[in-house]
Amino acid sequence: MQFHAEATNPAAVQADVLAVPIYKEDREIAGDLADLDAATGGVISRAIDWGEFNIVEHHSALVDAGPIAAGKILLVNGVRRGKGAWRARRIGSTATRRLQGRGVKRMALWLRDGEDEDGFIAAAVGASQGTYRPYAYYGRVRDTEAMLRSVEEVVLVGEGAPAQEALDRAAAIAEGVEFGRTLANRASNDLYPEAMAEVARELVADGCSVEVLGVDEMRALGMGALLGVGQGAAHEPRLIAIRLPGWESASPDRRLAIVGKGVCFDSGGISIKPAERMEEMKHDKSGAAAVIAAARTVARLAPDTPLMAVAPMVENMPGGNAQRPGDVVKAMNGKTIEVINTDAEGRLILADALHWAETRGATHLVDVATLTGAAAVAFGELISAYFARPREWGAEVAAAAEATGEWFWEMPLATEYRPQYDSAHADITNSGTREAALIKSAVFLADFVTVPWVHVDIAGSAALTSDKAVNPKGALGTAVSTLVRLALDYRSA
Repeated sequence: MQFHAEATNPAAVQADVLAVPIYKEDREIAGDLADLDAATGGVISRAIDWGEFNIVEHHSALVDAGPIAAGKILLVNGVRRGKGAWRARRIGSTATRRLQGRGVKRMALWLRDGEDEDGFIAAAVGASQGTYRPYAYYGRVRDTEAMLRSVEEVVLVGEGAPAQEALDRAAAIAEGVEFGRTLANRASNDLYPEAMAEVARELVADGCSVEVLGVDEMRALGMGALLGVGQGAAHEPRLIAIRLPGWESASPDRRLAIVGKGVCFDSGGISIKPAERMEEMKHDKSGAAAVIAAARTVARLAPDTPLMAVAPMVENMPGGNAQRPGDVVKAMNGKTIEVINTDAEGRLILADALHWAETRGATHLVDVATLTGAAAVAFGELISAYFARPREWGAEVAAAAEATGEWFWEMPLATEYRPQYDSAHADITNSGTREAALIKSAVFLADFVTVPWVHVDIAGSAALTSDKAVNPKGALGTAVSTLVRLALDYRSA
């Protein structure tokens, strides 16, 4: 998809469709919206008066544009959460998704309130997201040629339009989000640990160095927590590390590692999950998909960034050699873990991956994981919970999310809960009581990290369980744009 920006009157923009956000405050059309309505001969006000578009009931409405330069006007429901990158991103994706399958090649999107550069970039990324087809990777026989059509060019209209270089960067980020999305959506029989390692190895073409540890190498390093999770699966675990050129040349006290949970399929192991919706457990690799996609994107934008992406990859299966409740494993940092619940596997693989990243020189860490059902219960599909030590490092991660239109919310790292993980047989158990389960999962990980660190739980926000006006069912590429922005800011700090 191509992006351009124009600081011009929206009525003068040449496009097949002009997308116009409508907000709840627009019960009385005024200001610039009134000017556009007058230029169209009143088509916007008539659509609202007739009930063709109602902000309470409708996500969008496509109407004739009258005498202005655009062929049609798309009224888009403007979300209620204040102006900025989050709203711009969702308006962009809702608009292009509404136009899927139609003969619209060039869409103009009017950012009515004016946005800074971040808002324009977020709108562009959102517009790209709206054209994403989760079925495209494998194909679908019933798709007609018309169904495959989508917007090819987006013109962003509004005050504060950035230089083309910023929009070219947006295109690269959008492509990275789509890449991460597709990795997360790929079926478990197609993308297993060894296959993800092959995907990572392709990043050599982007100037990255790629290291893949197999079972023997991980056993020699003492990664008993990670290996225990994968021991019941036919596909053996892998630990993937992707280093950008800037990692080796960076100052020893300034290296960022992003770590993503990579469970290619999570059956729950011996503590098996219910059958209902188990097919969605292919998305349990969304964290790994995000860090690999982010590393690929940053390598193309700023290869001198001191960045390493680490992806511990396993399948959690109930095979004859599977890990059992009551087993005790030793993590790489020497701590022993009593496995109470084999479905609390993500924290086990992250424990070894985070410590390994530290031993390889990481001075700052961020992990991204579909870690707890509690996160989905608490925050749903819109918000990702994060924990930070120290909180100042968390604020930097949250600022990167805010700038790119993702919604992160800080949760307390209440280490007072740590005694509830005490074990009679080991240093720590891998599962505690249900109360405060989201917080306790982060408290567990804190035992395995000593440098500044942020844990992001995307269990609810990684994928949609049904089609929405803003995005189709499936993976969303959550955290990719945040990690890219964080790495670029980290590089220039």
